[in-house]
Amino acid sequence: MRPFPNHLAALTSFVALTSSLAHAGPYKLPWAPGLAMELTQDCNDSFYADHVGSGKHAWDFANGSHFAVSAAREGVVTHLKASSHAGCETSACVDLANYVVVDHGDGTASVYLHLDGDSLPADVRCGERVRQGQKLATAGSTGWSTGPHLHFQVNGVHHGETRTCECGDDGLACEPDAAMWTAFWSTPKYPSVPVVFDEWSAGECSDRRITLPLSQNVDLPSDTRVARAPRPPEPKNLAKRPLYMLGVGGRTRPTGFNDRSRPLFLEILRPSLGAPFEGRLLR
Repeated sequence: MRPFPNHLAALTSFVALTSSLAHAGPYKLPWAPGLAMELTQDCNDSFYADHVGSGKHAWDFANGSHFAVSAAREGVVTHLKASSHAGCETSACVDLANYVVVDHGDGTASVYLHLDGDSLPADVRCGERVRQGQKLATAGSTGWSTGPHLHFQVNGVHHGETRTCECGDDGLACEPDAAMWTAFWSTPKYPSVPVVFDEWSAGECSDRRITLPLSQNVDLPSDTRVARAPRPPEPKNLAKRPLYMLGVGGRTRPTGFNDRSRPLFLEILRPSLGAPFEGRLLR
């Protein structure tokens, strides 16, 4: 007689193991140890119009400098743009943001936004795996932003989405005002998700403006296997694609807030097509 109970137990153990592996690897704060950092915009923040709705689980981090951004969790880079060097304090500049998107293989992907142009290390390429703690780029003020900072959120991966690496493996093949938001940004169907960092629980969403714990995000190589995302066809006229669910980035802070970021960009660049949230921002 087949030992069905034993097979069932083995199968149950296997499923539990693979499930734990799929969700393994807690997030760490996305910068190197030793850096002082402040939370300058909270999740579901009532002061602004961007960390809300399907994108409410998002945080802005800043310390007044263009600090090195580290991978909060390992995964494969699926979207990467580093061709822009400009931004401004209105949503007219939203398309000018640089970004790195890291797919974690469990249905979620981390988004790192407002990065400095052409600031990627040589070992960060679209389609390649990055380690937790590995330097991804430098925090900047590209796109809709009032000063150098990192906007970080984790979104559900868009099921069936085949567009990847639309700006080439180095992120420089796109025009500065082209962005493939519809391939990875949060939507009601694929919302942002809560995150617990190893060093900080992050989940209260209470309009906090706080000094954050020190990061413990050390770069320790953990997996030498190479994983590549499929290469897409050459991008075509990305700037004319419709944009949805945007409005990301910094906004002018309320009176009295201790904003240590650098002065605002003085130039107001030409508006992006269909700039979202324009005219109905919270002041």
